[in-house]
Amino acid sequence: MADVNPSSGDGNTSVYPHPSDIPAQDHHTDLIDPSFRIPPPNHQSPVLQQPQQNSQDEQPLSIQGHRSPDTGKKKGGQGPRLRKACDACSKRKVKCDEHQPCKACMLLHIPCRFTRPTKRRGPRNRAADAIRGETLSSAPPGDHHSGPSSPTYAARTLASLAQRPVLSAESICPAALLARFVDDYFNLIHPLMPIPHEPSFRSALAARQDLTSPTFLALLASMIGCLVASIPRRPRQHILDLQMEAQFPNSGILIERCHVMAIEARGLAYLDRPQTVEDTMISLLQGLIGAYSWRWDACRLYLGQCVTISKVVGLHRRDVPGSEAFVDAANAAAATAVASGNSREGTIPPQKTDVVLQELCKRTFWIIFSTVTSLQQLGLSARELSIPPPTALEPYPDLPLELDDTNITAQGTHPMAEGEISRMVGFNATMQVYKACIDISTMDAAYGSNELFDWPRQSISLKRSLASVEGVLGGVPLALLFANRPPSDEPAQGRSYPPPLQGYLNPSAQLPFQSNGSNGRRKTALEIQKAN
Repeated sequence: MADVNPSSGDGNTSVYPHPSDIPAQDHHTDLIDPSFRIPPPNHQSPVLQQPQQNSQDEQPLSIQGHRSPDTGKKKGGQGPRLRKACDACSKRKVKCDEHQPCKACMLLHIPCRFTRPTKRRGPRNRAADAIRGETLSSAPPGDHHSGPSSPTYAARTLASLAQRPVLSAESICPAALLARFVDDYFNLIHPLMPIPHEPSFRSALAARQDLTSPTFLALLASMIGCLVASIPRRPRQHILDLQMEAQFPNSGILIERCHVMAIEARGLAYLDRPQTVEDTMISLLQGLIGAYSWRWDACRLYLGQCVTISKVVGLHRRDVPGSEAFVDAANAAAATAVASGNSREGTIPPQKTDVVLQELCKRTFWIIFSTVTSLQQLGLSARELSIPPPTALEPYPDLPLELDDTNITAQGTHPMAEGEISRMVGFNATMQVYKACIDISTMDAAYGSNELFDWPRQSISLKRSLASVEGVLGGVPLALLFANRPPSDEPAQGRSYPPPLQGYLNPSAQLPFQSNGSNGRRKTALEIQKAN
């Protein structure tokens, strides 16, 4: 006989029809008539239908799933009786007709369940107690009463969930490969996207802040993921050189690992804590990873999050965090709060100027601005992702200082050596080109990129933008410009196309335009900025 209990312990109601579904005449007669009984088996629901033939050794099952010789038909051909009061009748201490559902529950329109455990009657089973004692004595300490009904079950479950594995930089990739990835990021990505501050980042990595700062670890994973997604061939060389192709058979696996590490390091409640410029950089890098790997939904989501966090941090203001004006305003607000009694003196620490933070905020904002503008030029709608144009009351932040990272400290700056070109010169020139097109991009966002709504006004804006771009390029150093060479009569098949293929086949070889040393790194950065 099938199990006659149609309800489960998860709170689902009975599969039998609710009294409100019974026709009106039956609802007022059958439910109140004391002679009402469940129809015979040949007229009942398929859930309760019994097989026509049962084996002799097969016994019916009770509500708990064990065989009960008491379960059967009542005299007079009535429905099955369970020989046990339902939970509601037992709690109300009223008589139950022991049917499923019982008449009392149907009259009260409540579910009729048989989920409470059955208390064993009679003397204790000493053999079962002895076996149970042996099982508990052989269990490890602390595992007694480990069932869901144990009072310590929930506490131990929460404790096991809280014991997260310790994440570190080695969770991304081995240390030898990680060091090469960090070098490549600052050599190949940092000239176009000068975040984070290289000396501060390297000192933090040497101090193993990846073990103590989840934000730093998430930033490190995002940087490596951006490197692999944008320049997959170079990381592949390192993987082959260190014979780690079995661990990273393709770049997609490494990109996904970096993404997962960044998400796990940030945690679930990272938006509930105070946001910093590092959080903005993490979301920015994750958005770029989505763009480089053709995951446009992830790109839009993370870049939208990046724009929102940048506004919360205050990167869109002229007085960015770390600047002198920002520090003065923050200290004045703290003094006003103390004077008005809203806070006690000493509870708000005084702010100090931080040139590194100031420059990072400026660089991050302009990278976000150029990224959003580039995506809009590629067809992204301004309604999906946009940055409002500057106004007289809310201008954009100033461009970053044209100084290398080694010339910037938290306390101040020192000038570049005579004759040296900063790696920030090309970056600022690119941002000035983007700034020159603000009027055109604003009109495109308002009226559409292919609309002619006021051609005289549009033509004036177009001429003004082209003149501004020409002025920007006129002030760029010659080292960042391509020389105008006359056409050569040398046959095309005799020319060597840089970089040669042999340089990529040899994993230990440097890129043709890359060399070691500070001067070599500067030349590499200038070549990358020149191509950009």
